[in-house]
Amino acid sequence: MSVRREWKGDRLHMKVLVVSLNYAPEQTGFAPHAAAACEYMAARGHAVTVLTGFPFAPFWRRFPGYRGRFAMHEVMGGVDVIRVSHFLPRRPRSPAQRVLMEATFCLSAAVSALVRIRQKWDVVLYIGAQPGLAMLAKWMAKSRKIPYVVNINDLAAETAEDTGILQSRRALRFLTAFEYSAYRGASAAMVLCDAFSDALVAHGYPADQIHVVPSPVDTESIRPVPREAGFRESMGLDADDFAVVYSGSMGRKQDLFTVIEAARLARDRFPSIKWVLVGDGELKEGIGAIVEEQDLKRQVIMLPLQSRSELSRIFSSAEILLLCQLKSVKDSVIPSKLLTYMAAGKPVIAAINPGSEAAKLLVRSGGGIIVRPEDPQGLAEAVRTSLDRQDDLRVMGMRNRQYACAEFDQNKVLSRQVALLQDVVDRHISERRGA
Repeated sequence: MSVRREWKGDRLHMKVLVVSLNYAPEQTGFAPHAAAACEYMAARGHAVTVLTGFPFAPFWRRFPGYRGRFAMHEVMGGVDVIRVSHFLPRRPRSPAQRVLMEATFCLSAAVSALVRIRQKWDVVLYIGAQPGLAMLAKWMAKSRKIPYVVNINDLAAETAEDTGILQSRRALRFLTAFEYSAYRGASAAMVLCDAFSDALVAHGYPADQIHVVPSPVDTESIRPVPREAGFRESMGLDADDFAVVYSGSMGRKQDLFTVIEAARLARDRFPSIKWVLVGDGELKEGIGAIVEEQDLKRQVIMLPLQSRSELSRIFSSAEILLLCQLKSVKDSVIPSKLLTYMAAGKPVIAAINPGSEAAKLLVRSGGGIIVRPEDPQGLAEAVRTSLDRQDDLRVMGMRNRQYACAEFDQNKVLSRQVALLQDVVDRHISERRGA
């Protein structure tokens, strides 16, 4: 069989179809990582097409510039981006609405692939945390007799159980079976940590096809920068305030109600401690209501989601950065915000399950203080004791920066991802030639 490909050096230029519900210009979750991977491949001569939705996270509503359209095509960073419409949950914690979101996306994406996209691909890459999309990628690859690869950023069934979104044991068993069925058959699986790998193996995925590849971080754009007094003041902070800064999504998993209670407990004795919550999400309105009700506006500063270009300046304004999760969250996810915190060269206080992947990461880096989750008193006390540990905090921040540059640097991680895809495609071509 004759197989014609375009080669550069000793490697081929691939044609890659990426399936991902979330993509740039979204700034939270795995969307920035998906965009970085696609643009990295495009910059190296690979033809990349992304099937994705219209941006909505973390607000759960379409971004203003994308409203009123059913489908569209745009080019971003050399990548062809095909956007399709899907149902957006009005109640994001509703399992039925989450299923409907995935189902409507898959239907729209399948139709778009059949009608709008005529290109032949070498490989299908799924990125994300939605099993329905992984199954779509599997179907699209099989229908074209090409390999597919999964890049798993979250374990959906475990997350649904950990956060209480899905409580029916029967429904959880079904979701688990469906999720791992979508992954089985993939030529390779990229996972964020050993816990994800163990879960795949336990459900029948070949261990030798699993690759632990962390999320990439742009350590050039997210880096330690000098503190700007004027910028800090614009955030509502005084010169002598001890700022505890959280940045990211405001949902159930992040357990920010514990943070609000910790702020209330510390208010009278330690008024210089200020808790800055930066971001958006389904629970932001409820959090803001409690801040008003408890008269905590001087202790808790709530800011809107900021552009990534501002993150380094925001982090530099903090004495310590905050990570908070439900105690039930253990192996289902490694928060991408933690990697960003580390790249910024800041110490981290983490109210998380001590057996979680995030806690293990902080222990390895030596850059964090871990306290019990869902314990406002413990969190308040840990922040209070940090007031007298300024030198220790600086050392922790330096350790985090060094660890992030060594383990999560974007160019290193993305190079590994592309090499893995190329190996899968090379192997597939060799098998076709031998047929």
